[in-house]
Amino acid sequence: MVGLHRRLSVSEQGKRALLLGAGASLLYSALVFAYSLAPGSNVSISGTLWHAVVLSSVLALGTIGVPVFLWYRYRLRSPAVLLVVVLLFWHVIVYMPPFGDGDSPGFLFVFMGVPFYLVAYGLVAGGEYWLRGRNRSRSPPSA
Repeated sequence: MVGLHRRLSVSEQGKRALLLGAGASLLYSALVFAYSLAPGSNVSISGTLWHAVVLSSVLALGTIGVPVFLWYRYRLRSPAVLLVVVLLFWHVIVYMPPFGDGDSPGFLFVFMGVPFYLVAYGLVAGGEYWLRGRNRSRSPPSA
């Protein structure tokens, strides 16, 4: 029973990785709401504030938290690079002014693309893991 507990227990590094991923997600959600509540942003929050906070925090966990977790816990950098590309694309390269009453399109597309981003994160993380395994197997044995 002790061996099973030892295998199932979460390491300190895993706990830190979860906390960092959740913290980064909450920070991004806070930035979204700080921008949305600024008087000059012309962005309004649709629905109740609490529903918007919970929904954006959960969606940010998938968009922001997963790459941070993978980078810190497993040292997989490719999902974090993809995250930076996604954020740059929706916030800098493609500018879409707010239309009507609702959330800013940049934030909306960052949040609503979570299923696609999770699949993409998994593919690039799997590819990076596979390439690292190939490089290790081909390295010459050390003396």
